[in-house]
Amino acid sequence: MVLPGIVLLAAAFNTAWNLVQSEVWRSQTEVFLNHWETETNEDAGFTVDKEEWQLTLAGADNALENMPGSPDLQMLRAKVLDRGVKNGWSVTDSGEPMELDAWQQAIVLRPGWPYSWSSYALARAQRSLIDQPFELALVRADQLGPWEQQVMENATILGRYYRGWLNEPLQHMLDQSQQRLTKIYPYRAKQIERQYPLP
Repeated sequence: MVLPGIVLLAAAFNTAWNLVQSEVWRSQTEVFLNHWETETNEDAGFTVDKEEWQLTLAGADNALENMPGSPDLQMLRAKVLDRGVKNGWSVTDSGEPMELDAWQQAIVLRPGWPYSWSSYALARAQRSLIDQPFELALVRADQLGPWEQQVMENATILGRYYRGWLNEPLQHMLDQSQQRLTKIYPYRAKQIERQYPLP
């Protein structure tokens, strides 16, 4: 009776320790991501230091290694990889862009979450992949979270930037999302309109 109890206690301790380590790495990663976003909002020309980005990516990897089934951590890692792409560091794994793979993994882990679908569409657009998976991701994001601010913002950006390139039903869906954003978050909608003027 004593041995099984010790085994269970050791397993519980190991799980708790992994969770603590994962949370430490998650916290560090979120601090860097928030800092970069703040700096970018204040200065459009802001660029991330590559060593700092590599350190942040290692932190995201460590967090995920300790909690491999976490969709939140998979999304966090994808955001760090996205930032690398924005800075011109095209990271691939066996020819496949790592950030796209990370977003796909986040979707697999939590298929009902609109943010993963929306961010995946944005990541594909970042690589000029305006294709069927891009369209599907936008449709799923709109179906799952039509009133979520991030979903509406991404849809508005993509709808304005790729106007004339998208099929009519998809463009109509993105325009409706922009109308919702304008109604609920008018200031943010105006910011996006100024940043992405229509031709």
